[in-house]
Amino acid sequence: MAPLPEWRDLAALLPGRTTGDDGLAAPWRRGDEGALWFSRGAWALAAVVRWWQGAGDRPARLWLPDYFCNASTKAVRDAGAELVFYPVGEDLHPQWPALRALARSAPPDLFVLVHYFGHAADCGAAAAFAAETGALMIEDAAHVPGPTIGIGGDGDFVLYCPHKTLAVSDGAVLLARDRSALPALTRAAAGLGRRAPAPWPWLVRRLVQKSLPAALLGARVRLTGPAFADDAPLQAMAPTPVLSRVARRLLAGAQGKLAATGLQRRRNEETLRRACDGLAGCQAFFDSGPDAPYRFVLDCGDGAEDRFKALRQRGCPVETWPDLAPEVLAEPERHAAAVDLRRRLVFLPVHQSVAPRPLSNWLR
Repeated sequence: MAPLPEWRDLAALLPGRTTGDDGLAAPWRRGDEGALWFSRGAWALAAVVRWWQGAGDRPARLWLPDYFCNASTKAVRDAGAELVFYPVGEDLHPQWPALRALARSAPPDLFVLVHYFGHAADCGAAAAFAAETGALMIEDAAHVPGPTIGIGGDGDFVLYCPHKTLAVSDGAVLLARDRSALPALTRAAAGLGRRAPAPWPWLVRRLVQKSLPAALLGARVRLTGPAFADDAPLQAMAPTPVLSRVARRLLAGAQGKLAATGLQRRRNEETLRRACDGLAGCQAFFDSGPDAPYRFVLDCGDGAEDRFKALRQRGCPVETWPDLAPEVLAEPERHAAAVDLRRRLVFLPVHQSVAPRPLSNWLR
């Protein structure tokens, strides 16, 4: 499901000067935002929580959408945040009347708006809600290659995860609109730990994937991976919040690739969109548009599990998402749309390393 490095990209691994945080973040900054790098986006959210709590006397009340990966909450839980999961609708937009009712009893300190699968959310409405409730707004653009129309221009903080969209071992950047917050944010981040993940296991896996024939990769897909309904249990995160030096070099070498990455992802999405046209019981979840997708989202309704199994048997690296939080699963009526979307949607890769022909063949 992840892009593979090109052979020439590996030249970035040679020893040399490394780029500072602001310079490395240049493709993701829209103005004079301060930049702080982490290995994963979950650590960036935890740093914001710790920063907010450092100026107060109580846990930060962090609002997250109910359609959110539970594995990504581990670091903020450990940081002491009070989590509130707000409802999204079938279109993945926040249900604003329900949010305003919830804010009367538990207003947010930090409000997270997710740009799902690379598609822009309604930042204007979110910014208005944050202003009403006195919250700081965090744009979660982890699924987005880079800033674009409607993404990255409204949040007090913006989070991008290049390790999800580029062929790099790790890397997430937190942009702070108020640069004066950066020293305290840096201290909060240091409190999470000072180790970086080892990039070499990632590199070995990617090199093996580049070297194996497609038939063997397809056979591996058929034999491995969780079942449709299975979600991994919440596990401790390795205490490695720091961006690795290898990732820093790979990111510096990939800075000029964001536009081409977005273009190839849009082309691959359109290939899959045409291939699924007329596919019984299935339709593309998002309309065609200018955004660069993270995954191709296929709504298969009641037949999602059967479609998931059939795609896997063809060697397609299909996914489900997300592993919903226990707080969400404990109140299925309140979070009905999130639970239903988890049941209906399957996800196919559209990244820049995927060739168009296999994409079409998977859906025939």
